[in-house]
Amino acid sequence: MRHASYPVLPVVHSSHSLEGFQKDDFYKYLLAESVRRDDRPFIENKSKFVLCHASSGHKHAIEELFSNPDITSKMEETKLSKEIQVLNKFMRLLDTNPDKAYYGYLHVMKANEEQAIDSLLISDGLFRNEDVKERKKYVALVESVRDNGGKVYLFSTMHVSGQQLQQVSGVAAILRYPLPDLDELEEIAAAHEEEFEEYASDEDLSPEEKKAREEAKMLEDMQYFGFVSETSGVI
Repeated sequence: MRHASYPVLPVVHSSHSLEGFQKDDFYKYLLAESVRRDDRPFIENKSKFVLCHASSGHKHAIEELFSNPDITSKMEETKLSKEIQVLNKFMRLLDTNPDKAYYGYLHVMKANEEQAIDSLLISDGLFRNEDVKERKKYVALVESVRDNGGKVYLFSTMHVSGQQLQQVSGVAAILRYPLPDLDELEEIAAAHEEEFEEYASDEDLSPEEKKAREEAKMLEDMQYFGFVSETSGVI
């Protein structure tokens, strides 16, 4: 009881290989002890406990338990329940606090660069893309979010929650704090990338063309910052 991290455990199995009601008695004992010790984590997560029977007390009996449809169904229901809760929270934030909820690879990636992602919601369909580069892109995103302390929820496209996520690109994020300027940051990043690509092609230009481009760029920057007028020249 002392060493179990109940909040991160999806389901807890209590099994016994002997006849009778030992597992039931043990569970009752745990409940009584948790009340006596005021063990709040145990009490709050008692619904995760599933009582089941195993033919022996050896490790191979775990395989027996996990081949039981009733047990696997309970585990799946618990997992899906958590996913649905996270998806519902994301949808609510889209309506009530959109600066904390973003979807689409570019937005989510930018939020991750700011280390702002609390929960990443991602569809398993993205990892079945025929394009290897696309698959690696999402694998890298998942690993980076975890490295930054975020939680990752993988949604199955076979379930309605996964299908809902697919409708918003298949990848979304709940942020730790609002990022109202995320769209602006993305536009700046896209502009820098476009500018880099533009200047990367300078190798194909003659010296005169390069000079003309640099002068045009300088004039554009001066107009942007108000140093020159488009009609009258230097201000």
